Amino acid sequence: MSRSLNDALAVGLGTCAVAVGVRPSRLQYLRRLAQRAGLGGRAAVSAAPPPPVVEHASIEMAQAQCFSEQGALDALRQAFEQAPGVSGRAANSKRRACIVLDDFWANHAILRGDFRAMRTREVEDIARSYFAETFGLDADAIVVRAAMQRGGRALFASALSRSLHEGIRDVSDAARVEVQSLKLGLPQMMNRARRAVGGSASMLVVVAETALHAVLMDRNRWVAYGAQRLFADDAGDALRLATIAEQVFERCTNARREDCTIYLAGLGLDPSAFEGRFASARCLRDVAPGASAPLRLMEFAL
Repeated sequence: MSRSLNDALAVGLGTCAVAVGVRPSRLQYLRRLAQRAGLGGRAAVSAAPPPPVVEHASIEMAQAQCFSEQGALDALRQAFEQAPGVSGRAANSKRRACIVLDDFWANHAILRGDFRAMRTREVEDIARSYFAETFGLDADAIVVRAAMQRGGRALFASALSRSLHEGIRDVSDAARVEVQSLKLGLPQMMNRARRAVGGSASMLVVVAETALHAVLMDRNRWVAYGAQRLFADDAGDALRLATIAEQVFERCTNARREDCTIYLAGLGLDPSAFEGRFASARCLRDVAPGASAPLRLMEFAL
């Protein structure tokens, strides 16, 4: 079996739909890297076009199954069945997939402390205990992902349902798909934003289907994380979103809003609604305008 990028799928698993596409060819991938390098650092994040998608399919969940693990797994199964084919690939060959999940499926937190001398297992145990105590989760029923900040004094941790995690693996195995990576959307957006955000106090605001996520940064380091649930009418109301972002900021820090630059990403946002509440507001172009939530997640896997 060829191990080229042409054998790989990119999957965005949302709350009510799944998007699946073919990852770019090696040549397209190299051109993308060259283009980003040519644009340089901050400009690359805000100005570079999204990677090319050769072909993709979208699978909607039945309304009664939206926001449920069973609905997500059933839609993922259909996505693999309808995934675009690759020219010259044997029908029975195993494919690879990079899967990015909506943050609805997880809890996030920034933990602070001295983690420098700790082993990975010890760090994960600390994060697992935090999620169990803070959110009342069964420690044995979650899978923890943790990313250490440079310097070892802060940790961005996520907790994902073990049943969903294992269900995705089972569905993938049954479809002869090897899960190359299984990630959440917010950490991917944070990685991109760090290349665009300056060294001063700032806040990344990501608007997803069901929540507004905010990550405070200072000197390119994570400081605090906060989130607020969104209801049906919130996502289309820029002023409402700006008010929510302001409230999350005030819950997370004692810093002055007037000294903080806000960076906006996710479902369509109007920066003018945030100006006046913060030092300035800037949009991060993370994906093509107007793309659905699953397509935005899929783009992170490309």
